[in-house]
Amino acid sequence: MTFRPFPILTLIAIPVLAALVWLGVWQVQRAQWKTDLIRSFETAAAAEPATLDGAFCGQGGPRPDGVVKLSDTRGLQLRVFGHNTRGDAGYRLFQAVHPACIAPTGGVLAETGFEPIQLGEIQATAPATPAEFADKYIIEAWPDKPMMAAENAPDRNEWHWFDGPSMSAFLGAGALAEHYILAKLDGMPDHLTRTPPSGHIGYAVTWFGMAIAFLVIYALFHAQAGRLRFRKQAASEDQKKP
Repeated sequence: MTFRPFPILTLIAIPVLAALVWLGVWQVQRAQWKTDLIRSFETAAAAEPATLDGAFCGQGGPRPDGVVKLSDTRGLQLRVFGHNTRGDAGYRLFQAVHPACIAPTGGVLAETGFEPIQLGEIQATAPATPAEFADKYIIEAWPDKPMMAAENAPDRNEWHWFDGPSMSAFLGAGALAEHYILAKLDGMPDHLTRTPPSGHIGYAVTWFGMAIAFLVIYALFHAQAGRLRFRKQAASEDQKKP
């Protein structure tokens, strides 16, 4: 085989091909990562819940993916923009609960419900109503601030990211423990169902397919220009010459 690559075209093709292959590998890794998250969630959902004090005040303290059972209580509710388990946009409602080991100086945010978005309606304050706690709650890490998050509006009880000091001041229930929150365990979370592992595999196949197509086009371009030849073809052409 004879191959004389175009220098500039090859310099452009190498990083493009590497990027396409990397994107495919990355999607395969994300599929495995998402599979592990789903398995962890399913294991946690099937676990026997601990009490609030048992989860937060026991030996070793709380652990991510631990399951907790809560009882009804009263208090102001925070409205934090997000999605429910069906993927609907709205406000997740959170209320402070108080494990014995950190009460009365602080609390932990627990999800109490979901408020669908109603255009044109602004709620100035949060009502002090009994929380309708679910049977189980899963302990999750305190959410990071999203890169493109809007500014919080405490005067309207409208939050777009978890700001511990401001939320503590709004609730008036002592400092919040900014390590964990308690998310309602009423179905697979939206971030796990929005793009399942099979979706990531589909993306990976697309990227790998684009890499193969790009490589084929690169080879055909050189073949048409006479810079890519195979020995058998070259030998047959020489035989035709007088």
